[in-house]
Amino acid sequence: MERDEILKRSRNENKGKYDERELLAFGSSAKIGMMVGGILCAILILLAEVVFNNHEIGLTAWLVYSAMRCSNHITLFVKLRGKRQLVYSIIYGLLTIAFIVALCITLAR
Repeated sequence: MERDEILKRSRNENKGKYDERELLAFGSSAKIGMMVGGILCAILILLAEVVFNNHEIGLTAWLVYSAMRCSNHITLFVKLRGKRQLVYSIIYGLLTIAFIVALCITLAR
C-alpha cells in the first residue's frame, strides 16, 4: 500500500469523528468556559450581596455554578470512570440541591 492510499483509507474510516487536536481544543475550551462562568458567578454574588443587598441573586449564581460543575464531573465520570469525578459529582449535586432548597425557602418568605 502506498502512503496516499493509507491516508485515504484513514480519512474514510475517521470521517465525521474528531481528531486529537480538536478533542484537545474542546477540552481546553470547556475548562476556560467553566472558569469564566465561575468568575461571572463570583461577580454576581459580590454585586448581589454588596451593591443590591439581594440574597436571591447570590443563591441563583451559586446554584448555576454548582450545577455547571456537577454536570461537568458527571460527564467526566461517565467517560473516564474515575472515582474522583464520581465524588465531585456527588458533592456538587448535593450542593446544587442545597442551593435549590435555600432559594425556595428564601423566595417563600
